[in-house]
Amino acid sequence: MKKIINYKFIFVLVSCSLLFPACETEFANPNNPTEDVVLGTKEGLFALAIGIRRYYSVTALRQVIEAPGITTRELGVTNTFLNINELARGGAELPGESGGITNPWVTLLRAKGMAESLIEGTNAVDVSDETRSGLLAYGNFFKAITLGYLIQMFEQVPINNSEGGDAIFSDRATVLAESINLLEEARNTLTSTPMSDEFRSTVLWEEINLLKSINAYLSRYNLIAGNYAESIAAADAVLGDASDPQNSFWVYDANNQNPIWNRTVNSADLDPQTNFGLLGIYIPEATDGRVNFYLGASAGNANADAGGQPLSEMIGFFATSTSSIPVYLPGEMMLNKAEAYARQNQLGNAVTQLNLVRQKNDDPLGVNANLGAWTGDQNSQNDILEEIYKNRSIEMFLTGMRLEDSRRFHPNFQVPLEANTTNERNRNFYPYPTVERENNPNTPPNPTI
Repeated sequence: MKKIINYKFIFVLVSCSLLFPACETEFANPNNPTEDVVLGTKEGLFALAIGIRRYYSVTALRQVIEAPGITTRELGVTNTFLNINELARGGAELPGESGGITNPWVTLLRAKGMAESLIEGTNAVDVSDETRSGLLAYGNFFKAITLGYLIQMFEQVPINNSEGGDAIFSDRATVLAESINLLEEARNTLTSTPMSDEFRSTVLWEEINLLKSINAYLSRYNLIAGNYAESIAAADAVLGDASDPQNSFWVYDANNQNPIWNRTVNSADLDPQTNFGLLGIYIPEATDGRVNFYLGASAGNANADAGGQPLSEMIGFFATSTSSIPVYLPGEMMLNKAEAYARQNQLGNAVTQLNLVRQKNDDPLGVNANLGAWTGDQNSQNDILEEIYKNRSIEMFLTGMRLEDSRRFHPNFQVPLEANTTNERNRNFYPYPTVERENNPNTPPNPTI
């Protein structure tokens, strides 16, 4: 008799065992698979891979965008919930008990643990080389991006989860190097052994180009790490890749809703700040088309205790419950190149890439500035970098990158110890969650700010 695989059941079992340690996995029906069987079969690995994507895109991605978005004024707080108001005030008083920092820590570690299980299981299960290639590249991709987002919020993070709760922490340079290494392994695996049609049709949804996504994050993390030539090469690999699909998206439906829509349009918790929360020289030009792409009509003001800033309606990639969110933006690749060139003092090349973004009118995702060429001082590295920062803040609105960008472009900005609701950022890194400190003796001291 042909064996019928119940992917829904397997996904529930895998999610239960990996995400919630206390979840009961003993079943009365002896015909149901055990956890060991699920993680030791191709079907179980496929279900786990699907589960990683669902968990990351619906649960973890919210945390990736929300916490740094509040800290850097992209989002204004419209509810009295303590955790988001604590993030809005920031400063040294931000407690380790805050859900605003505990939630991203826990959800990203869980997603990373699922990716680690997928990698481990794939190396132990008998599958075709082509299917193994797809599974390993996919697992490496998710582990790399969860590590990347964690190290953008915390000074040190564990590269590998520990069943005993005593994971070893690694510093920023080491974690970035590991993320890059994982992505390079994923890229090399896919290029040497293309993924199988079985993996593509069962696991890899139609809206993602895995190789282009891997190269996009390679460009991002190499830029952050200061590997400028490598960042440019990876960005060129994305921009020069004509394979289908052309773009990659996190996709949603009635049961798995866009998480940022849920926190803004569908609730009274958060709204985007008018002008993306930018002030002074960073305020968008009056004719910048990206303003009307991302921001709607006036939506009142944030809570007085959270800053009282003017807010706008949320549109763009977060307008509806089923709006797709890009895995990466083509404009980021151009801006990565612009910054990498500028930091190497190749100012002409930097301005060329900057103008490609400013003058863009055919963006495949609709993120078009439709501006003229930059008229600033093309011989000033500082002025060019400031214009790049401004355009990253607008083009890459709510991608989870503003905090990382603010630190990198303005490392000497003095973040005040007291709570602050108007500065460019009110923390450099978050304190470690109390739940981690109480259970892991290897947790480092908290950063001052």
